[in-house]
Amino acid sequence: MDIRELALYVYNASYQMIGVVEKYVSLIWSDRYDEAGDFELEVVYDPGMKDLLQKDRFVTTDYSDRTAVIEKIEISKDEDGNAMMVISGRSIEVILDRRIVLTKTEFKKDDNILLQNGVKKLLNENLIAPSDPKRQISNFTFSESSASQITSLKIEETYDKDSLYEIVTGLCSDKHIGFKVLMDLSGRYTFSLYKGKDISKDVLFSPYYDNLNNSQYFSSTEDYKNVMFISKDDTDYLTAFIDSSTEPEGLSRRETHESASGLKENKEGDLTDDELKTKAVKKLKSEFKIQTGFEGDIIPDVLYAYRTNYNVGDKVQLEDEYGNREAVYISEVVITFDENGLSIIPTFKEIDWDEEEYKWL
Repeated sequence: MDIRELALYVYNASYQMIGVVEKYVSLIWSDRYDEAGDFELEVVYDPGMKDLLQKDRFVTTDYSDRTAVIEKIEISKDEDGNAMMVISGRSIEVILDRRIVLTKTEFKKDDNILLQNGVKKLLNENLIAPSDPKRQISNFTFSESSASQITSLKIEETYDKDSLYEIVTGLCSDKHIGFKVLMDLSGRYTFSLYKGKDISKDVLFSPYYDNLNNSQYFSSTEDYKNVMFISKDDTDYLTAFIDSSTEPEGLSRRETHESASGLKENKEGDLTDDELKTKAVKKLKSEFKIQTGFEGDIIPDVLYAYRTNYNVGDKVQLEDEYGNREAVYISEVVITFDENGLSIIPTFKEIDWDEEEYKWL
């Protein structure tokens, strides 16, 4: 029942390695782009394993650069009466969920605050160097990105008692960027924001390359809209259309409606006509777009290897046997090892935002 292949390394709170798990039933490990990853390890129970795999200890694997923390331990018997342990947890990005924004912090539009600077301020004041030393994590650092895809982003939000983790994941999801917290051998945590790379010209998953199985493609205009009427009051309205250079006409015109208050998204103060139109266009492009999708099972290490040829957040190409090709990005990579061997399965997501606005590296 046991296997011996992909090792899991265990560290104590001082980040000293205290053990290696090489025999287990299964290991599932996930890396994610804009939120914490997770892991689940199933082992046969024995007292030594119970002593080693304790809550709040750290674990790593050779296939990932992330570190996870043990959060949950379950012990039960399987149908054959064997005592089993299931150990699970999340990657250390969830450390951010241990702190909130204690003092109301506002980033106003007129202040023109860079998103990276705003995130750094929130982490400094509530985790890295807070006024209350009890709230500090002394070995936590912030690494600034010099990539223009990060440094060009702005922040306009107000936070009060919000979780740092919820703030960062929300900003990353909204701005189509990723974040990670890496731990080095000295036990130092390093936080950074990053943008995936456009490797779509170099990385193609296709049945013709024998690295894509069971692919499924679809495309639908069922929910597509390209014109939005924005009502400011009972008689006054604005018109926004998805392509600012050409207003759709005739049969190609597909209309929808939104109130000005609905587009404000709980923002304080009134929005200008241009701001309302900008928000309307973004909503058309994100919620009323032509739906396309591409799914497929990746055969690991055929032509491309994870963390060598592609990484979480990268833009790649998928192609099916019928010639349909789609540019997608990798939102997650799930690494599994069990009695069936090793599998490394990326999760692909459609690029449903304006690539000109959110450029790739």
